[in-house]
Amino acid sequence: MKLKYILTILIISICVMPLLAGPEHIVNISGQVINAETKEPIADATLSIEGTQTQTLSDDNGYFLIKNIHSGKYILQIQALGYSIDRLEINIAPYSTKKLIIELNPESYELSEVAVTGYASRLKRDVSPIIVSQLTPKTFEATQSLTLGQGLNFSPGVRVETTCQNCGSQEVRINGLEGHYSEILINSQPVVGALTKTYGLDQIPLNMVDEINIIRGGNSALYGSHAIGGVIDIITKEPADNYYEIKYNLSLIDGKSADNMLLFNTSLVDKNKTSGISVFGNMRSRNPWDANDDGFSEIGKNRASSLGFNSFIKPTNKSKILAEYRYTSEERRGGDSFNKPPHEANIAEYSDFKIHSGSVDYSQFFYDNKHRLNVHIALQDANRDSYFGAGQEPNGYGKTTEFTFIGNAKYDMNIDNLLFMPAKLTTGYTQSHDLLRNELAGYNYKQNQNINIGTLYFQNEWQNEKLSIAVGARLEKHSLIDNLNLMPRANIRYKVFGDVNLRGGYTVGYRAPEITGADLDIAIQGGKATLLTFAEDIKPERSRSFSGGFDTKFYNESFYSYFLVEGFFTRIDNAFIDRIIGENETGNTMVQRENANRATISGINFETSIQPIEWIQIDGGYTIQRGRYKSPEAWSDDETVEPTKEMLRSPRQYGFISATAKPRSPFTASVSGTYTGSMYVPHLAGYIENDVLKKTPRFFDMTVKLAYSFKLNAYNKAEISGGVQNIFNRMQQDFDKGINRDADYIYGPSLPRTYFIGLKLSSF
Repeated sequence: MKLKYILTILIISICVMPLLAGPEHIVNISGQVINAETKEPIADATLSIEGTQTQTLSDDNGYFLIKNIHSGKYILQIQALGYSIDRLEINIAPYSTKKLIIELNPESYELSEVAVTGYASRLKRDVSPIIVSQLTPKTFEATQSLTLGQGLNFSPGVRVETTCQNCGSQEVRINGLEGHYSEILINSQPVVGALTKTYGLDQIPLNMVDEINIIRGGNSALYGSHAIGGVIDIITKEPADNYYEIKYNLSLIDGKSADNMLLFNTSLVDKNKTSGISVFGNMRSRNPWDANDDGFSEIGKNRASSLGFNSFIKPTNKSKILAEYRYTSEERRGGDSFNKPPHEANIAEYSDFKIHSGSVDYSQFFYDNKHRLNVHIALQDANRDSYFGAGQEPNGYGKTTEFTFIGNAKYDMNIDNLLFMPAKLTTGYTQSHDLLRNELAGYNYKQNQNINIGTLYFQNEWQNEKLSIAVGARLEKHSLIDNLNLMPRANIRYKVFGDVNLRGGYTVGYRAPEITGADLDIAIQGGKATLLTFAEDIKPERSRSFSGGFDTKFYNESFYSYFLVEGFFTRIDNAFIDRIIGENETGNTMVQRENANRATISGINFETSIQPIEWIQIDGGYTIQRGRYKSPEAWSDDETVEPTKEMLRSPRQYGFISATAKPRSPFTASVSGTYTGSMYVPHLAGYIENDVLKKTPRFFDMTVKLAYSFKLNAYNKAEISGGVQNIFNRMQQDFDKGINRDADYIYGPSLPRTYFIGLKLSSF
């Protein structure tokens, strides 16, 4: 009921505030965007008026027109690919038309200039208080990333690993922390629930993605309490012009198992740029792959499809409504006997997903465009039919449902001077509800969870070229925890000299004892199902994190380089740990989640980008880290097995490199690779006689891709591509075999040597 009252007040405010602005006159802005050096017109430059929803593109001759805006003072921002961003202050008198000639300076490398920060606003990377790494479709193309999980490996401090050879589930780790310490957002909203997070790295089609912003650590007060590992913010494609793209890719896993993927997206926008819609979809069909010819898959079967749209309408030049919807259907299965029902197989892990998700977002600017009110509502309804069993178990069928609701109201104020410099104050309230039901009747096993979280938050940002400070806090009430939780967060950036910036951050967070995505899959280990329970006296985790480092860049007419060093330290009190406690009455393995002692993880991230000449770009990242418990923790119920202080599945070192060359405009060559250092992985008895802790070898997984693009006619183009993933076939060599295998004993690259070809058709 409280949420209804809040939303009612906000809606009334939306209607009333524009009336307080007083009479204004309607005017136009027109002109041309040109190259400052050659004086040639620049097509497709984006011109936007800061503090409003008004935006347009320049045409083929560089001309633009912004119609029907009110007279007054504005900041006009102009940006185009390959050029420095420009900002102009313009003053438009009543009954006039402003004509401009705008000159942009060429800049061969534009990535450093703009990033969407953890402050829900678009800032130059140089002045942002925290570092935000950004992945774009250009990165996905260069690295042959067909899924979100593949693409995330090419961001510093981020590592994605497969955690089950039957179901193919994956986990993304940021700064060495497990997946449940990170938060996946869609358009800056946490609508991804526990069930969909399990396979979300595969289920979110990349052709709906405009960019992915990754924040290492929980620095921003605008994001969730448990996101102390980091935030992955998926920004979907908003229609900007009339466009289409169709893409087909065929991959042959180990040269024999086919993985077919077809993707399409199109957008339509009216000529005044006041409304538009983009539609996207994809279909995937992947056959299983068996690494050791034992009849059991190491990569499971996958049949998936999705369809969705993203649309907008601008009722006025100071308001905007966004609406988004996505439907996903996915069927996956691992084990053996794929031509038989799951219960007739020796091992089968099977899931059939049906997911509906959607959101509506409303923004209103007023008070000389210095204030903004935003209301966002998102819903997700997920259903899964499943089977987890071994030995032709007839009782392994189950049903999972999850309903997720997010309501968020946020108010932004740009203040000319607050204490000592210009500032932006953000306040808001978020209400979330998650209802989860998971049942395997044959195992007499149920997981029911009803979570309500109400959060008040604020954050103030001071910013100029020399200094940036962000201070904020979250006050949160979690229905599984009795007390209120206060989480202060702070960040600072200081430009020492030239282009050298120092940064630091402090974060407080917590995590409630709740079911996470990986808990909903019933692992089959040694022919037995593994079932989770929570200790009766389990306490919430509490965490404190510190980060600090520096970054710098150097550039001239033909050379660009960027370098970052960032240290991090996180202490977790009452850290959660899963212990095997024996078997239940049905003979299945019971795992209990309880509190361990204090855990710490620390390390250093390195990031670099180099463009030695205009047509070559090299990006790289490397992480050195270590995660340990204060005292040894048992990971096995075998008393003869030594406990360990080491955090499992946490390599000491990992990194990536990506290089793209375009020596001639039709040709593109890319080389990319990921490195994973050795780590400790538990290997449970079944196929082997006793539980052991395995120290894995190191892996370097390299991909080579070639592409050729050409015009079909004046309006359409095509691209043909091909190459090899994991060209040296660096893979795990000791997979378990047979019905008694440990399905969670999997590590290393997710694909063996894989050959691929692709075809893409699109409009200019």
